Amino acid sequence: MPSGPGDLTFQKRLEESQWWPSERMGDHQLRQLALVVAHSHGTVPFHRSRLKEAGLDPARPLDIERWRRLPPLTRRDIQRAGDELSSSKVPSGHGKVITTKTSGSTGTPVSVRGTIFDAMVGKAITLRHFLWHPHDFSGKLASIRRVKGDRYEYPHGLKQSRWDDTATFPFMTGPAVALSISASIAEQAEWLGRQDPDYLLTYPSNLRFLAEHCRTHGITLPHLEHVITMGEVLNPETRQECTRAWDAPIIDVYSAQEVGIIALQCPTSESYHVQSERIFVEVVDHEGAPCGPGQTGHVLVTPLYNYAMPLLRYELGDFAEVGNPCPCGRGLPVLSRILGRERNALLVAPTGERYWPAFGSRKLTELAPIVQHQFVQKSLDRIEARLVTERPLTPSEERSLRIYIETSLPHRFAVTFAYCDEIPRNASGKFENFVCEVTV
Repeated sequence: MPSGPGDLTFQKRLEESQWWPSERMGDHQLRQLALVVAHSHGTVPFHRSRLKEAGLDPARPLDIERWRRLPPLTRRDIQRAGDELSSSKVPSGHGKVITTKTSGSTGTPVSVRGTIFDAMVGKAITLRHFLWHPHDFSGKLASIRRVKGDRYEYPHGLKQSRWDDTATFPFMTGPAVALSISASIAEQAEWLGRQDPDYLLTYPSNLRFLAEHCRTHGITLPHLEHVITMGEVLNPETRQECTRAWDAPIIDVYSAQEVGIIALQCPTSESYHVQSERIFVEVVDHEGAPCGPGQTGHVLVTPLYNYAMPLLRYELGDFAEVGNPCPCGRGLPVLSRILGRERNALLVAPTGERYWPAFGSRKLTELAPIVQHQFVQKSLDRIEARLVTERPLTPSEERSLRIYIETSLPHRFAVTFAYCDEIPRNASGKFENFVCEVTV
């Protein structure tokens, strides 16, 4: 992978562009979109017909209204298109083509091709994250995530002399250690206690259980400066649990396997700044109209530098809330909340609205000795509460739980209980607190 001067040059440009007015950033994105459209029209068979049907002629100037005529690209489209989505002529300066395969946590795994050049731009965005939230690069970085190979397994995990890869260029770093998410929470906590890292990277749902375990078992991490989360929705309760356990703040990164980093947490708040230099993000309602501040909609993304397999208006399956311009002064668009996947949203009848329930793990444990929980919407009027408990619950505890769950929902549901020895992670190695099995 190209590193060094190329990364640093782009990083210097990022230092300047983050302060551009939103109008200037919008103009920059339209120019980049026009280049991607022209490349897709000329070298990607799948896109050529779609662009033509939408009236997007690369010979004409691109404007945002014409751009919105293009139908969103779905995961199913990617699966069906196969090689028809790949460019027949990747620019030589973009380097080798690399393939990323998603885990299929949504039930629809996809393979996405990218280039070394796009990956290099992604490294510069990662470095921006490190610089926005100051890190002591000489410290130890620990990560617990989905990785393959015996060398990541408990009790030792992987040890490296520096952090990951070239993303921290030109800074020298301290050591890095990594553990597979397949380790139990108790094993993760024991491993972390031995490692005593300065920084921890993991998934929000895993972090919540891990922090709670460490707090209740007196496992301290005296050198921990902050925790980095990615790959899932981060809720306020997890932030609070992390503070209670280690007095450490969380810095969240909004990303997706197919496209990399989408938005970074602002250095001065818990809102997210879209990384507009590399990716064009749209939040649209169910009719495809753009959402304004305070409104929630579907997230569509278009990487601006992936010329190997352009993803034009790719529908991630995520929902997000659009934010107001940030007081920090950066012109980058704001997402005030990331709400997650459609499969993790409650479907409310008869309106068909989506709702992201938050039952509160702490409150649940106050009502009953619950170790782990997951709520599953089985039908338009029934919720199944899957529980791992320290002991069988009493009728009084079940009754209290049922009342609390029912009053936490926006619609009347029948609540049933299912007791489990363990609630497994999904294909991505992540815990899901809520799953909707209803299709419409």
